[in-house]
Amino acid sequence: MKNLKNIIILFSLMSFSAIAQIGPVSPCVDCENFTKRTEPFNGMWYNPEQSGTGIGMDVQNGKLFGAYYGYDEQGKQIWLTFVGDLVPSDEPNIMWTIDADLLQFENGNAFNQAYAAPNTTDYQGQIHLKFTQKNHALFRVNNGQEQNIVPIIFGIETNADFPEQTSYQFPELEGVWTFVYHFKSTGLGADPFVPVEPFSIVSQTVVITRKRYGDGNHDGIESDVIYGLTTFDAYPNSHIIGQIICSMKEVDNLISGPSCEFKDARGLLGDIENKPSYHMSLGGLGAFRLYGEHEDGHTFEAIRINAKHYAFFDGDGH
Repeated sequence: MKNLKNIIILFSLMSFSAIAQIGPVSPCVDCENFTKRTEPFNGMWYNPEQSGTGIGMDVQNGKLFGAYYGYDEQGKQIWLTFVGDLVPSDEPNIMWTIDADLLQFENGNAFNQAYAAPNTTDYQGQIHLKFTQKNHALFRVNNGQEQNIVPIIFGIETNADFPEQTSYQFPELEGVWTFVYHFKSTGLGADPFVPVEPFSIVSQTVVITRKRYGDGNHDGIESDVIYGLTTFDAYPNSHIIGQIICSMKEVDNLISGPSCEFKDARGLLGDIENKPSYHMSLGGLGAFRLYGEHEDGHTFEAIRINAKHYAFFDGDGH
């Protein structure tokens, strides 16, 4: 059986190489079951394989403003801006799409000069974006080749922990986070004890400990990426609330992934017998934002507050 799995993995890698896209791919195991959408990360994005070009993006209330920086046909630096609505996508594993015209401006004032309003040039171009998750997207300009892009990470330690499957960088998540839970209160799968919005949205301060490797799924594989999660009521009372585990998955006798899960050990909505697992695509694991969805439609999103190490939560005295 083990040899068969190795053959399946090898075949999958060979097939993947034949259709490989430019930039870090983000495997999305069972993402077709997602029912909710999360807005993409606000910040600078790029393809790590083509450093020197990228896109700055900011989303506000469903609208995205972007600034593409790169080079023209003569190798000269160029800046192009665009604005578009996040359009919900029916395409599998795609949350949002944007098609927008690229605008170029000129004749503005230089540094320390009186303000002069710039005007647009006759540049014509269009950008097409597909957001697969909070921290992963695909883009192309005009009729160019589609590229995978991710948020730029420069102040946090990262590592390609599954290099045979993807160059996606797994960030060090250690530090303080705010977890925001949105419990489903209406529709199929809703819990009758969940109140209506906004009372179904709750937040919590969580400390994530330093990344380690081990057998998080108890399947005999010691290469899982594991992040421990701890919360606290009042000093010095702390509680381990679960783990985020990233690993390869076996689905229909095929090995796929990697993907991640937030396994909450506390029980869903006070039911200690029902310990929820929030599925996270690889693109849901970012250096500053996390996102996952429970099979019943409950979601969590996490926002990083700092990247400090707290020895109190690991007991190693360092």
